[in-house]
Order: sequence, then C-alpha cells, then structure tokens
Amino acid sequence: MKIGVFSDVHSNWEALCACLKRLKKEGAQAYICCGDFIGYGPDPEKCVRKIQELPLLACVMGNHDAVFVDPELENCFNDGAKIALDHNKKQLSEASVRYLTSLPAEVQKNNFTVVHGTPSDPIKEYFSSCAQFRSNYKLWKGDVCFVGHTHLPFYMKGTDKKCAVYINKHDDVTVRLPSETRYVINAGAVGKPRDNNPASSFGLWDTDAQTFRFLREPYDISVTLEKMSALNYPTFLIDSLAVGL
Repeated sequence: MKIGVFSDVHSNWEALCACLKRLKKEGAQAYICCGDFIGYGPDPEKCVRKIQELPLLACVMGNHDAVFVDPELENCFNDGAKIALDHNKKQLSEASVRYLTSLPAEVQKNNFTVVHGTPSDPIKEYFSSCAQFRSNYKLWKGDVCFVGHTHLPFYMKGTDKKCAVYINKHDDVTVRLPSETRYVINAGAVGKPRDNNPASSFGLWDTDAQTFRFLREPYDISVTLEKMSALNYPTFLIDSLAVGL
C-alpha cells in the first residue's frame, strides 16, 4: 500500500492542496498525519475539514492543536505564534474544535506508530537525537515511528544500542526500509518548512516496496502571504514563511 505521510500543515491551505494533489498523483491510498493542523497560517477551518475527509487516515494531535485541551501550552509559544493562534481560534467552527480535541496523542498500529513529538512525550518534545532514538526504542510499535514538530525532513535508523541520523536536503529521495532495522521518519512540514526551502515537504511510504520517498512541492506562496498580511500577521511570520524558516 502507498501511504501519504505529512505533518505541520499549520493552516496553510495552498500548501496543503499542493501536497495532497501530489500524493494523489503518486498513488496514495491512505494517509498519516503527524499533527499541527492549525497555527501560523490563515486558513485553519478549511485545512481541518480537508484533512479529516482523507481516506484511511491515521492522525494525531500536535502541540498547536492541543491548546484546546491544555491552554497552558500557549505559554511555550512566541508572540507571533500566539497572535496567529488567536486568529485561528476565531475562524474555527465548533465542529472543527471538537475534531481537534478528539484526536489521540499517539496512534499505534501493527507495523507503525504516529506521534507529533516523541513516544515518551507525544505533544511537546522534539525528536532530534540518537539518544532519544535509543531511549524511546521500546516505546513505539512496529518498524517505523512517524513524527513531526521539528519542521525538518530527516530519518533515523538503528537499534536500541546504535543509531544514525540522515537529514534530507533534496526534493525527491527514496530511502529503503529493510525490516531488520527500525526507523524514525519526519517528512518535514507541509505548511511551514524550516530548512530554507519554502516548498511544501511531505512523503510517500510504500509498505510493499519497503521504501519511503521524501517529496517537495512548490505552491503559490504569494496567495498565503497576502492572506496573512490582510489579517495583520506579524511581519516576521510572513517573511519567514517566504524563505522557508
């Protein structure tokens, strides 16, 4: 089966549409979302509705989504993120808020696990080191643990005793996933990449071929920037999205 994997849409409708169009073209039959539907961007309601309609969706809550469950999480956000979140809250319907609050912090299936952060701290912790790979090794189910939160495309592979980290810097890279090794995979961010590349970042997991493809898809970012400007978003949020930060 081909499974589209994405994370950190952050209310960016144009980026989400580009991502899903590309995944459909690549033959995605099911989807994995590693959280953060909302925050930063200007179109939370449209993004929430679109994602929840996807077929065979395995999805978790991100830290921005979780503010409806734990408002104190906002204390961890910078001023720009708080301003954007306030705009998002005003736009979201009651049905969308209910959907976000109903999302689990973790999804475990027979052959994979999904979290936003880490298995030990699914909402807040950034998965970024081999030390975390080893300490979380027994906490996830299956060969692959899909994560988000860092907004950076990378993968780790190894065992509970050794690990290697690979940062993806290219537009279309296929990684083979032999079953004798376990993996942590971050497909990057759909709506707010932070690797100096503003193109939407996501991936395609082929469970039959045992591969994962890191994909990038450009979109008309000017439309998103104009919407943010019309809502009086902070300049640094607008400028950072334009350059992939």
